Amino acid sequence: MGSGRAVCPGRCSFCPGAGECLMEKKPMGKKTIEKKSIEKKTKDKELADNVPSDRKTGKVSLVGAGCGGPELLTLKGLNCLRQCDAVLYDSLAAQELLELTPVGCEKINVGKRYGGKAMPQEDINALLVEKAREGKYVVRLKGGDPYVFGRGGEEMLVLKDEGIPCEEIPGITSAIAAPAAAGIPVTHRQCSRMVTILTASAINSEGKKEALTQVDYKALAQLQGTLVVLMGMHHLEELALKLMEAGKSPETPAAVIMEGATIRQRSVRATLGTIAKTAAEAGLKPPAVIVIGEVAALDLMPQELSFSSGELQGLHIGVTGTEGFSGRLAAALREKGACVTDCGFLKAVPTEKELPDFAEFDWLCFTSPNGVMHFFDKLRQEKRDLRTLMGMRIAVIGPGTGKKLEEYGFYPDICPEIFDAEHLGIALAEKTAPSERILLCRAEKGSPALTERLLQAGREFTDFTLYSLRIDPEKRKNAVRMAAETDYLLFGSASGVETFFEGLREEGVLLPERVKLACIGERCAARLKEMELQNRITGDTLVAEEFTIEGLVRCVMKSAAGGRNP
Repeated sequence: MGSGRAVCPGRCSFCPGAGECLMEKKPMGKKTIEKKSIEKKTKDKELADNVPSDRKTGKVSLVGAGCGGPELLTLKGLNCLRQCDAVLYDSLAAQELLELTPVGCEKINVGKRYGGKAMPQEDINALLVEKAREGKYVVRLKGGDPYVFGRGGEEMLVLKDEGIPCEEIPGITSAIAAPAAAGIPVTHRQCSRMVTILTASAINSEGKKEALTQVDYKALAQLQGTLVVLMGMHHLEELALKLMEAGKSPETPAAVIMEGATIRQRSVRATLGTIAKTAAEAGLKPPAVIVIGEVAALDLMPQELSFSSGELQGLHIGVTGTEGFSGRLAAALREKGACVTDCGFLKAVPTEKELPDFAEFDWLCFTSPNGVMHFFDKLRQEKRDLRTLMGMRIAVIGPGTGKKLEEYGFYPDICPEIFDAEHLGIALAEKTAPSERILLCRAEKGSPALTERLLQAGREFTDFTLYSLRIDPEKRKNAVRMAAETDYLLFGSASGVETFFEGLREEGVLLPERVKLACIGERCAARLKEMELQNRITGDTLVAEEFTIEGLVRCVMKSAAGGRNP
């Protein structure tokens, strides 16, 4: 060591298997490399052996859901959603994306908007680890890009510290997409060669209340490029004032884009000195993106382009029901150009009871796509072989339920011409023999019309509760308030009508008479009229001629066309 240089014995931490000692700067011999390789494998095996045998590890993908509608999701993100076992999603992620997950995928809402209740970040981190430890493939679905003010970096660090395989799938951030959708490029060679992205909301010094982000506003004011501000609508006036006090000209072009890249997009343009007042007068609300700089004066949106087209373009329609029903209905309405608001707040919770012995029954009967999904989920959970269904015949309430059944490789033997519980009961009574036994697999508190018809016909049946509907109080509170702003409000079941009007009473909300109400069937419509009388709420009530999602969409289209056949 007289030369002052350390001597490496061939096993220092600077050259593990690299083939060259970084301290001595000379190649290690073949025997040294082989020795180090053996040592590393031995150490890895020891670490693996020390992991408890019951501790499984799955993997996690942090997926950027993109900005606006589901069309801006990346193909890689789509592949992740199609394969995952559980998804933890934010409120700003397009709800249609949840329909892309496999049957039986666990869906957990952990997101929030400004000032709303949400799961604390520490709990989200712990939940990601917990689900991965269960051996599941978990997708953390985040609006925009996970690494652009999405706290994706915090989640990734926790996962890496826990030794859980993880990856980040970039998403299209609203900081770029929302201005572009309004015809504003965030960079332009003639007026902006740089862009700065800022979040305007931060926890205050007491760690309790969100406040305007404290940054060097003098430095921001001196920048010559574009300033894009996220999460800043609640602080827009204060933000503009601070920039002007720091030297930014009040005449600097500015713009606000609300719900960018969706059919609900609205935007205003003004100057820095007037943008807060202009946005308030226009009624713009979060989520919105603020753009400050010369590019905000540009308008590169061709006039002939529109975000939506179709028979329902320009109509604001609210949909109610369970996640599955409202998701399918919303997708069908959007195809016709409608602006859709999810006013659903019911969640289907599967029963913990075991399925009956199928050998005791001759018929299976399903009354909803949810019922089919939960039935096959339970088969899988209880490790029941599909061959246990051999010889059983199947009845469904309508083509939507039949289509869901076909996804599992089964085809119904009975589907009534009129798709409601009463006519399903009539069809079953006609097609079954008195000695045959029927297993009804449906929701708790299903329509009594089905069982009444079977009892009248003297048929033997078991009414098995596959799932029950639970109300999310926070979602219902938001749903009834959003419903008052719609042109049409759609219902898919009598129970959905009851719970919705209960929410109206609790929140003290009255639906304006201009809101047209539409139902999927006569029983649903009858219950709606009863609830209207109780709540002294009046409005046009529409009933679909065909009791399906497609029939309900056609009903709205006919109404929107002024009574003409669409």
